[in-house]
Amino acid sequence: MRLTLLLSLIILSAQANAAIRSYFNNRATTSYVDPLRNIKKSGDNLEEVILAEMDKAKKSIYIAVQEIRLPAIAKKLVEKQKAGLDVRIVIENTYNHNVMAQPDLPQGGEPETHESTRYKDLVVLVDMNGDGKVTRAEMAERDAIFILQQGKVPLIDDTEDGSSGSGLMHHKFIVIDGKTVVLSSANFTPSCIHGDVGVPSSRGNANGLMVIDSAPLSKIFTEEFSLLWEAKFGMNKPFRGSRTVSVGGKKITVQFSPSSRNVSWDMTTNGLIASTLSGAKKSIQAALFVFSEQKLADAMKEAHKKASVEVLVEPKFAFRPYSEVLDLLGVILPDGNCVVEQGNAPWRPALVTAGQASLPVGDVLHHKFGVVDQRKLIFGSHNWSDSANVTNDEFLVVVDDESVATDFSGEFNRISAGSRWGLPIRVRNEVEASRGRCSSL
Repeated sequence: MRLTLLLSLIILSAQANAAIRSYFNNRATTSYVDPLRNIKKSGDNLEEVILAEMDKAKKSIYIAVQEIRLPAIAKKLVEKQKAGLDVRIVIENTYNHNVMAQPDLPQGGEPETHESTRYKDLVVLVDMNGDGKVTRAEMAERDAIFILQQGKVPLIDDTEDGSSGSGLMHHKFIVIDGKTVVLSSANFTPSCIHGDVGVPSSRGNANGLMVIDSAPLSKIFTEEFSLLWEAKFGMNKPFRGSRTVSVGGKKITVQFSPSSRNVSWDMTTNGLIASTLSGAKKSIQAALFVFSEQKLADAMKEAHKKASVEVLVEPKFAFRPYSEVLDLLGVILPDGNCVVEQGNAPWRPALVTAGQASLPVGDVLHHKFGVVDQRKLIFGSHNWSDSANVTNDEFLVVVDDESVATDFSGEFNRISAGSRWGLPIRVRNEVEASRGRCSSL
């Protein structure tokens, strides 16, 4: 334990002045006090990292993130704008509301929706004294969107083009002064960073964040932000292939989604993931929220001829009929209509190191990263899915840096230590039942 802690401190110390720095909100060897619940928890304080980087800003802060609910971040943005900086924000339209702008909630026996659950989480966050009533004073203290609205910080969402919104404005990045980028798999919310405010057991969805000091990389992300600011979302943006820059002697390749289906798949973001996986000579470790792109499973299968493969996926999505975890585990699970995913290719022999993460109640595996040969990192807002590739506004980076890859490998190992490999009995029973239910199998 002492050796592990020492190594972690050495890595963090070395990172302090590095051009590429990585952080994890559940890192085992660091800790901090959750500012919203006053709970000490393991991990790097991603919110504090974001605030510290924004505090350095002298000219501009451009943010594209699906959701902002952390009040301290909103207050810092208001402060920076009042100081004369160029502050602009783009978010997903679903979350562009304060707590008083109540969305349509399920009635009677109707099931909860993701949006209704997120709204209830917002109420718990803003209702500071827990009396069931939200006041303007509480909103001014805890409601991030209200704080930004009152501060008149320029903010748009993906309905700015006059549509009902793109697939998802799913980005999670910040460009600061045209020289630093903050890249994250986490939304700027309590649940994604610290833990659900109303769930004491929650320790935050498993997420990572990177800070990269690079004017060339910042220029690329500023170009993407500028397109969004011009209300060009989804397929209204021009196709741009991958671009590579050098940061401190390390190569970083960037690509943005979505791509038209008219573009060769190999040239898309998922194509970049596949080509990186295909180059594996020793190992692949992947921690994923969703894994549903068949061609990525096929690329892993080819790489597995010479490299070990370990894959962990968020339990909510790991064993749905479209999940590629089923392919890796060598089974077929049709949907309710006995339809099997096109191109389905169960592994023979089955992979034994694929399964689901085991996390505290209320938390999910929100990572979207892969580590190849302990040398290359695949990271971004981009889930390993078709919708991320052809519908959503996303970013992906491939970082060729052994120290960064090693740090993410350590995060994978932390998660895998408590994870469950293979098919759960429930899913095994579903597979068996489908053989009797579906005559085509």
